[in-house]
Amino acid sequence: MPLDNLQIFDISRRTVIESISNFIRNRANRVPNFQILDLIIPTERRIRSVVGGMETSLGTTLWEPLAKNLARLNGFEIIGANLQAPANMPGNIQNTIQIITEGRINRNRIYTAQYCHDRIKEVCQGFIQQPINEFVTAPRGFGVDIWLRKDNINYFFDTKTVQSNVGGWTKYFNQLLNWYSYFYARFPDGNASARIVFPYNPYEGDYWQSAIGRGWPLEPGSEGWVENDFWDFCTGIENTYQIIRESFVSISESGDLEEIIQGIFYGRD
Repeated sequence: MPLDNLQIFDISRRTVIESISNFIRNRANRVPNFQILDLIIPTERRIRSVVGGMETSLGTTLWEPLAKNLARLNGFEIIGANLQAPANMPGNIQNTIQIITEGRINRNRIYTAQYCHDRIKEVCQGFIQQPINEFVTAPRGFGVDIWLRKDNINYFFDTKTVQSNVGGWTKYFNQLLNWYSYFYARFPDGNASARIVFPYNPYEGDYWQSAIGRGWPLEPGSEGWVENDFWDFCTGIENTYQIIRESFVSISESGDLEEIIQGIFYGRD
């Protein structure tokens, strides 16, 4: 049975409450490093520390479990493993990635998202007859947050802060190229589609027009998804983000998290 709006609302609400509650409980007994402002505004400093930590960890503590919970009920298989890289990256893959990266950076129009994907897959076809035997954990920073599978297509996603800096965009582009190279090096006859995800749009207008550098070198839509691009994909329901947002408002109005939040911020039981 496909998801409906009420299910999305309930799942979102429950996941948000569980995620924030677990985050706060894990921090409850942590003693933060001393900073001089603790002598003047200790409560405010504590609040800033907790909120900052929560914002930094939203990808793994909230967006990732929420996406998996929603996608699972929409018929996606949730892959619990992570992509592995060849122990020794073949030279033809390294050269291909370098050429693709330079082409995109130099704004060569040939190097579209589809071309980059297809070129990496093409280079890896040789591994059907001569497979790579040894794979290891992917280098730090090149893991996959969310791996979904449906209709024999593997989908790779990583949720990012919605306000990235200029250097972040190039890193995200390289991350996508590496995902494709890892996957096709091991499964050259497989099918993969990857995106960098920005879970919501903090701007009033178009996300890509407002973002620093307009997100370049990422290709909007084909390499980067914003808000409902991603959430509607997970659920199969239009305007899913609006339902998720309503769940946040509902939690705020109900006060369901007030007690645990007051406890971590102000030391109240």
